[in-house]
Amino acid sequence: MQLDDILKLDIKLLVAFATIMEEGSVSRAAEKLGVTQPALSKSLQRLRELFKDSLFTRQAYGLTPTARASELHSSIQPILSSLSELMNPNTLDLKSLDRRFKLRVDEGDLENFIEPLLTSIQDEAPGVRLAITSWGDSQFEELISGHVDLGIMRLNDTPGNIRSKLVGHMEACIVLGEAHPLFHQDKASLQELLDHKVVKPHWRHNHKNSFTRTEQKLREKGYKLQPTLETDSLMATMQAVKQGMALVTSRSIGDLFLKIMCPQGAITKVKIVPVPQEVIELDENKGRLPIHILWHERFNNDLAHRWLREQIIHFMRESPWMHPPI
Repeated sequence: MQLDDILKLDIKLLVAFATIMEEGSVSRAAEKLGVTQPALSKSLQRLRELFKDSLFTRQAYGLTPTARASELHSSIQPILSSLSELMNPNTLDLKSLDRRFKLRVDEGDLENFIEPLLTSIQDEAPGVRLAITSWGDSQFEELISGHVDLGIMRLNDTPGNIRSKLVGHMEACIVLGEAHPLFHQDKASLQELLDHKVVKPHWRHNHKNSFTRTEQKLREKGYKLQPTLETDSLMATMQAVKQGMALVTSRSIGDLFLKIMCPQGAITKVKIVPVPQEVIELDENKGRLPIHILWHERFNNDLAHRWLREQIIHFMRESPWMHPPI
């Protein structure tokens, strides 16, 4: 059969043919399909013209298929079965899922979900593998190209083909080590902090986030924001805090520093103080960073992908540091 002939085929014609074969009667087949007998007779005539065969002969007890009809029926039934499967809802078997997901997440956000996520994967989807790294300079290009499956970012604006969902908001805080001159104060003004050394986690994607815009507003007001150290290394940041530099970060990282640097029963060597009021007043989110999860449109209806991102969203919202969306 040539392409032109294939284009003449209508799924309804194939269904009509299979039903007549099963029922052995045009009237019974029409009743089963919910159409009139004349309409089904017209379909049968089209089939006869298409396949150049009478297909059925009339007998006293009904219709008898020709040899050509029996041959066609053997070929058409698998086609209709495949089409039926095509229309069935897709299902996800987590136990047999064998897939590698690539994520871009920075340390301050990873702390919110990584422990329960790894436990969930081990229990529910043992064949799932993760590749997690911090954001590079390319950002959205990695999602668009398919090099990255999911990203978590403190950013609101995304291209049209990148989907995003607000997970929640996370508070910012100041981490002070015992070597810092303000360590024994319960709070500090912005100028007091700027009078001493500051370490700034230099996450490369942060140039568009709300806190960066707040920094620009502070500069416009005359504050000199010149960190002594900028780094994307958690270890370097921790050493800087030990050396007496103040750290502006998320509350999750602040608590991580407390856990690592002040083990239970040890003398307190690190403390957390609130972000200065001058910063809160200028910040559009009042010191709470919006956290978004991002993925490309192509993965939106991918069941395995949806399962993973819903797991991450759930665990992040269950974390003690995340405030739910308003």
